[in-house]
Amino acid sequence: MTNAIELLKSAATAGVIGGQSAVDIFYSKLEEQKKFAAEVKDGKEHKTRSLWFRKDRDGYVVRIGRAAHEIAGARLFRAKDLDGVVEILTAAKMAVEQDKKLQEAIAKHSADRSERLKAGRAKKKAK
Repeated sequence: MTNAIELLKSAATAGVIGGQSAVDIFYSKLEEQKKFAAEVKDGKEHKTRSLWFRKDRDGYVVRIGRAAHEIAGARLFRAKDLDGVVEILTAAKMAVEQDKKLQEAIAKHSADRSERLKAGRAKKKAK
């Protein structure tokens, strides 16, 4: 049993999994949201919690990321249709690629969220 514990301790990691940084994961989420917009345009329904955009009476409201990161001084953006949603998401990716501070904010948010989730799991385990 001690060998198993020692092996697990030596193999434990909290670093980058699968070679992806938090920003790389964020980019993949952006691409996923663009795919979701195309699917919604084709009539497929998605749970609104998983979408970074929602329909309202004037079109769509788009947030960049689950946490609605601030880009160009705003956290929410308006698009008249789903093509506009895709344009906003594409522009957001370009803005993140060019802004080191925004990349750092995304990485910090990811690390903070990870810590909150770990703390929540620890509380459940303790009960």
